[in-house]
Amino acid sequence: MLVPRTEHVGVRPLWDCRVCGEPWPCATAKVELAEQYQNFPHGLSVFLGSCMLEAIDDLAAGHGGPPADLYERFLGWAS
Repeated sequence: MLVPRTEHVGVRPLWDCRVCGEPWPCATAKVELAEQYQNFPHGLSVFLGSCMLEAIDDLAAGHGGPPADLYERFLGWAS
């Protein structure tokens, strides 16, 4: 699997972008990740799915449950 190269990464436990503070993946991260994984789109889904699972654990632990839009936020845009 490719290791993403972007400064726009999610900061745990809230999963906001380290650079712009938007919910991660932010618009810049989406563009950069799509470009990096253009030849391996399934790898992007695997990477984002693993991030989403970590976000579910983090957000459920501190905020009474993860937001309902996590699928769309992490994976919906990449399909």
